Amino acid sequence: MATYAYKARDAQGRPSTGTVNATSEFDARRAIQRDGSIVIEVSLAEADVDIDALKTKIAARRVQRDEVIGLAAQLGVMIETGVPLSHALDAFIEQSRRRGRRANLAPVMQDVAARIASGDPFSRAMAKFPRVFPTLMVSLMEAAEASGSMGTMLGRISQYLGKERKIVKQIRGALAYPCMMLTLAFSITAFLVSWVLPRFARIYESREAALPKVTQIILAFSNFTTDHWPVLLGGLAAAVVGFFAFRASRSGRRTIDHFKVSAPVIGPMFTLFYLTRATRTLGTLMAAGVPVLDAVRIVRGVTNNVLWGDLWAEIEETVTAGRRISEVLLHSQLVPPAAAQMLAAGEDSGRLAQVLERVADTSEDDLDQAVKTATQLIEPAMIIVMGATIGFVAIALLLPIFSVASTMAN
Repeated sequence: MATYAYKARDAQGRPSTGTVNATSEFDARRAIQRDGSIVIEVSLAEADVDIDALKTKIAARRVQRDEVIGLAAQLGVMIETGVPLSHALDAFIEQSRRRGRRANLAPVMQDVAARIASGDPFSRAMAKFPRVFPTLMVSLMEAAEASGSMGTMLGRISQYLGKERKIVKQIRGALAYPCMMLTLAFSITAFLVSWVLPRFARIYESREAALPKVTQIILAFSNFTTDHWPVLLGGLAAAVVGFFAFRASRSGRRTIDHFKVSAPVIGPMFTLFYLTRATRTLGTLMAAGVPVLDAVRIVRGVTNNVLWGDLWAEIEETVTAGRRISEVLLHSQLVPPAAAQMLAAGEDSGRLAQVLERVADTSEDDLDQAVKTATQLIEPAMIIVMGATIGFVAIALLLPIFSVASTMAN
């Protein structure tokens, strides 16, 4: 609960000032308006300004994309059925409080509702929270406000963000398995080398058995790691820090991004991912009436790959010069020839937005198949790598036992 200072006018137009206790600026305005007063200005009392702003900022950092998708879907349905935006926001906030769901999004929407009550359009109020509402969503809402199609646009935003979320989950799911298997193989190998092997070494030494060459190599490696583990641990930490520093640099990111799109198994998967994201974003923006140049700039901003970012920068220069998008796409090594030809045909026929949506749907289907193919290839490869690594260490442990048993039998 915070204290808000306000300026208002009563039903007769006489000015009034005072304070009111409320959980948010939105609730403070509602409390003042219940008396029939017209709110002129509401602001937090001086002692509460930083606390309230800090709470909203912390909540905004914790908002998940699924919450934004649910918000867009719910508001879209209510607005399409004739519910005013202010009442729709009020219902969403009240529902969030009662059910305890979207707890992080509720204070953000309270701030948005307060800004709207102060006269700001919905798009400008959302733009105050770039971590919560992506640039594409703000631009689409701005176009919807100009055309009066806010309900339909919110539904489109919900579908777009939902598909985007699905694609990201697919990519992460395909990469999570090999990362997990490599981590498991490394952990088991480290345990065998650092804990199991030294104990076997003492047994072999007491028997004075001649060890096979492979066992001697493994034991030498084990002794080295156990004797110099602080240095190795420091080197590993330095390598991790160096990798992140390399990835943060322009050349490092370019190298990593080039590997993503050119690697044998994951390359087609990432190429389709970037193509789907770009075409769906551009198609959605153009269908909403956003100017082509503004749409291209937004697509460039949401591209998470340096190579694709350079491609859209070149397209931006081409569009600025008054030329066609297809001039760049047809000569790009990143865009598949079939997709480039389809987009060129769409540009010739004046149906580029529809063709972009069609290319995005087709690329998404191809991405599903690429993810399945990559998973089918990676799974056996990881099993082979893990089995070979652990099996090599196990054989190195068992060979001396066979030698000792043979010696004792003789």
